[in-house]
Amino acid sequence: MEIDLGAPIKREQQGQSKHIFYEDTHFSIKNTTLDIEEIRAIRDSLATLLQFKGLSQMVDLEELLPKLDKEFGLNLDTKKVIAFEENEFLRGLGYLNPLIEYIKNQTQLKITYQNFKTNDPVLHDFSPYFLKRHNQRWFLFGQVKGFVTLTNLALDRIESIETSPSEFIPNDLYDWDEYFDDMIGVSRPPDGELTKIKLWFSKMQAPYIQTKPIHSSMKSLKAEENGFTTTIEVIPNYELESLLLSFGNDCKVLEPEDIKSRLENRRSY
Repeated sequence: MEIDLGAPIKREQQGQSKHIFYEDTHFSIKNTTLDIEEIRAIRDSLATLLQFKGLSQMVDLEELLPKLDKEFGLNLDTKKVIAFEENEFLRGLGYLNPLIEYIKNQTQLKITYQNFKTNDPVLHDFSPYFLKRHNQRWFLFGQVKGFVTLTNLALDRIESIETSPSEFIPNDLYDWDEYFDDMIGVSRPPDGELTKIKLWFSKMQAPYIQTKPIHSSMKSLKAEENGFTTTIEVIPNYELESLLLSFGNDCKVLEPEDIKSRLENRRSY
């Protein structure tokens, strides 16, 4: 598929070679202009991006918006019309910008990390690969030197970050879209397997689940005598259990038995 950029393109076949060039030798794609509606669309998109906190790039955007308004005489109403749920007081947001650069530059790190399960912080020799936001928190994915499995670290539990003289371990295994597609949240058990889970929802909860499926694999709700049933196919993890428990008595696991028992035990605590 070709995208029309308004350039005077000419094609010529010379032997087995095809040549594509500008018909007007003085034409430059750099000289093409945007119309006012395109400028408005860009301006609105930038204003929406400003909702995200913690990135230094947002400061540059804040300075750019007034320049766009003045340069093109947009005279736009500056009232906020959209908002994202943010926790700007969350610990660790200051690590976002440095980590983005470390990931892009493949820089090995020494990360001092305070796990909730241990009394003392642990020092990780860490190759950073990817950042993901979940439930208003940021998580760093990468590989700890000496371990073959992937590790994720919550930014709000990081005590310090500095560069390491160790060699960076490149990411040759993980496609991030595929990695997160089969689960809810950010934790993937090392022995986790894709599992078909049958769920029951009450009649009161069903309309909300229909309009906001809990996972992309969720099947259509099937009406039962006392509610509705459906299935999802995911890798079971802590975040899935927490999500299902958040529905209270309006959600039950029917199958498989091990997940059903685990959630019933957590409810009894």
